[in-house]
Amino acid sequence: MNLNKKMSKREFLSQLVTVTGASIVAVQMLKESAYGQEKRRGSKTDAPAKDTDLPLVEPGKGTAAALAYHHSHADADKDPKTDKKTDKGTAWDKRFCNNCSFYTVSGDKAGKKVGKCSLFQKALVADEGICNSWAKKA
Repeated sequence: MNLNKKMSKREFLSQLVTVTGASIVAVQMLKESAYGQEKRRGSKTDAPAKDTDLPLVEPGKGTAAALAYHHSHADADKDPKTDKKTDKGTAWDKRFCNNCSFYTVSGDKAGKKVGKCSLFQKALVADEGICNSWAKKA
């Protein structure tokens, strides 16, 4: 830019708007980047919902139907799709969600012990539940 040249009001305002817009965009990008860093570090900036706020898995629907999931052995015993074989040295009547490698304990919901299962990402399973994908805890 030639410093000796006079700038018209129109050119000045045009450059002012461009610089202002660019700075606003830059600030927003820096904020988003910083927010992303906080999320990766596990910051509690947005408190997630508690696990027990999730609904219980509905047996017979979606993934639960495909895996023959039931809240109890009594219900699973009536289902012909339930795999009742001994698995990895553990008899069927000894297999529960609470001793499966996919299960993590969450708490109580409506007086029933429930937990998270990595096979059901957006729902909880009963502590005494069972499905065909049971895997022995290491």
